Amino acid sequence: MDALVLAFKFLLDNPDMAAEGARVLMAPGQVTVQQMGQSFADLSRGILRCYHKTATYHEAQVLAKPWRGQSQYSADGSAVIGIQYSGMTGSAYRMAVAFMWQGQKIRTHVLMDTATVPWNRGCQLENWSG
Repeated sequence: MDALVLAFKFLLDNPDMAAEGARVLMAPGQVTVQQMGQSFADLSRGILRCYHKTATYHEAQVLAKPWRGQSQYSADGSAVIGIQYSGMTGSAYRMAVAFMWQGQKIRTHVLMDTATVPWNRGCQLENWSG
């Protein structure tokens, strides 16, 4: 039997295991805000990991500073970060994220993401952290 057919048959025979695997993959990645402050690459990787736990980071750049929507969040400052990454299949994607700070706290807001799998709205950075 073809490997894909065997895998599909296994998932059909073990629906609880398939559901648990999907739950684990779809859970937000955990980030440590303090470690994200070590470099721009660490910050960008942390943001990506929070929204797309299984993604592979490639590069990031500041697209704009400040983000014009920062007042909605009572932020002291902000920037829009563009992140290039690949998914589990190796397909290339891009996302633009508003990164905001308020004193020692940080927060993000996804502005755009080209991935076919939606970003995880349970990301801890969706709320003020730090």
